[in-house]
Amino acid sequence: MAVERNEALSRLQLRFQTGVDEEGKPIFKLKSYSNVKAEASDEDLFQVAEALGQLQQHVLQGVMRHDSAALIAI
Repeated sequence: MAVERNEALSRLQLRFQTGVDEEGKPIFKLKSYSNVKAEASDEDLFQVAEALGQLQQHVLQGVMRHDSAALIAI
């Protein structure tokens, strides 16, 4: 059986350091943005993440992209 992959949506996730715990370890919080077009380039998403990070109170520590796709039997 042949299977075709149809790109669906992506999710952009930003990781911020919001402080430290009693042991001095960093505390991180995630902010997710859903319904990102799967066709968007990694460079464009990273630029958007950096711009959003500059608007936040906390320091941007990481940017992640989560892609999903539908598999269809043909």
